[in-house]
Amino acid sequence: MLNAYLYRVRRAALKRPWKFILALLFLGIFVLMISYPTLMSMPNSDGSMSDSFVPRDIEVVTGGMYLIVLVMFNFMFYTALKNGVVGFSTADVIYHLAGPFTPRFNLIIAASGTMQMCLVFTFLICTQTAFIYSAIGVSSVDLICILLGAYVAAVIGYFFGALFCAFFADDEKKKNRVLTAGIVVDVIAVGGFFASLLSGGNSLSELGVRGVISEFGRSWFIKGFPGGGWVALIYDGVINNCSVQSVAGIALTLISICALVFVYGKLNLDYYDEAIAYAQKAHEMAEAKRAGIDSDTAAMTRRAKVGKEKLGSGTGSSAITAIHFLMNKRGSKLFFVNPLSIMYRLITGVYLAFMSNSSDEPRGMVMSAFMMMILLNAVLYAGGKTVTEFTKHYIYLIPDTASHKLLACLRADLPEMAFDSLLCGGLVYFLCGFTIPEAAAFALMMIVFDLLCEMSALLIMRLLPALGRQLLMMVRYFGVLFVAGIAVVPMIVVFFILQSMLAAILAGAVTGVILLAVLLPVCSVVVARAEM
Repeated sequence: MLNAYLYRVRRAALKRPWKFILALLFLGIFVLMISYPTLMSMPNSDGSMSDSFVPRDIEVVTGGMYLIVLVMFNFMFYTALKNGVVGFSTADVIYHLAGPFTPRFNLIIAASGTMQMCLVFTFLICTQTAFIYSAIGVSSVDLICILLGAYVAAVIGYFFGALFCAFFADDEKKKNRVLTAGIVVDVIAVGGFFASLLSGGNSLSELGVRGVISEFGRSWFIKGFPGGGWVALIYDGVINNCSVQSVAGIALTLISICALVFVYGKLNLDYYDEAIAYAQKAHEMAEAKRAGIDSDTAAMTRRAKVGKEKLGSGTGSSAITAIHFLMNKRGSKLFFVNPLSIMYRLITGVYLAFMSNSSDEPRGMVMSAFMMMILLNAVLYAGGKTVTEFTKHYIYLIPDTASHKLLACLRADLPEMAFDSLLCGGLVYFLCGFTIPEAAAFALMMIVFDLLCEMSALLIMRLLPALGRQLLMMVRYFGVLFVAGIAVVPMIVVFFILQSMLAAILAGAVTGVILLAVLLPVCSVVVARAEM
């Protein structure tokens, strides 16, 4: 079985040699960013430490490790519980499920696509290495161990979730019971942590984010968390010179892995019907995938429940706006809320809360926060509904001009972008010390940059379709960041000249508007020619 699968992987890799180049590029970025703390902590030629050296805060490093590992474990567990047996394409169903492969082997193969999401996590951590080091003095070894621990926890969490998903593939009620049990364990761990923290007479306001994270690494409710806490316990023992904890973590982690291997070998798994049902849905979404829609958005689309909504009124291109509002309502019950953007803002908010508690000048974090928001929104809007709309056949049958259709898509996206930008403005107001005018200007600037992400992505997708889906997604992502980077340059220049955050934000927004004025008519022409 393994030889046959590896042969297929090898043949697919030979057809796409550029993937090796991208892998090497990613590896180079990873090594460069991980080595940053080591370079900053090197002494000067006279033996003294440079001004850039930041002392290592072991307690915060330990607590941060537990936080990251537990979040990764839970994320992968619940993802696998929902979609563990639906990671098959039509070709996979034909090749794997109908071929000489066991259900257990097929379930392991289905994990390969989901586990690639860990690469996104690694990329985000790498981009923030300099700021994490400046906050807590984390070492390169700490970062490597945290990432390795997160991967091990992700593997354990995913395969436990996928096991339950496959075993209860035909019984949604039992699967929901497992989901409830997982939530109960989370509540016990987190609730026990906060209960023990507050019972000791500690105040959350006095501890701050940094203090809470430190206490997080000391709590036995967290250390004893199944899977994730056990993995983090290994390096906890190393970093705090406690061999008992390391031995206990290694033993519990090995027991978890052995239990997985044993149970996978004994259970009779039958999930063919659910796997082939998803394969049919995946085939219907083929056009959207060619446009590079991200996996998180695709997963939300699969789980959306069709209710008793009304499509709304509209003829010609205005019907597109109504359809987009309906898609948003199915995902979140509100036409202006994108559930994925809420998750991204939570990630940004946690990061800013920690950094604002660790930095002497919170306003100096704005560039870091802004780039994180752009990185996340480049995924959200560069592969969203407007970009994928122009891969669908019916849009070319609507009797209206290409520019009107494009504007109809943007009209539907503006409420969603406005709400997301309002959240961004609130984050910089409460966590970065912005004034109300600065926060309002920042929110408006985020709308401009979200539109830039969409327009540049649409232009790349329509001009370079021959690159293939994987390469096109990569080119689209870096192309969007390049266009956003052009608008960021005036923002930085104005800030250093005038030392005014409001003027810098307005400069970035004005530059973005100028770029939009260029991209909008170009996109209209490109879309119009595609219709011809």
